[in-house]
Amino acid sequence: MTLEGADADGVVILRFPDMDAAKAWYTSPEYQAARAHRFQAADYRVILVDGV
Repeated sequence: MTLEGADADGVVILRFPDMDAAKAWYTSPEYQAARAHRFQAADYRVILVDGV
């Protein structure tokens, strides 16, 4: 349930051992290749949150 702001069609939460691992995933060649296709298909946000 969205309490404030625009409602999202979906949410994906990924867990990493630490912030460095999350940044390594985001900058990996594999993710960057997939990311290029997503820009053509959808609007999205990527947010890194430390300590959750």
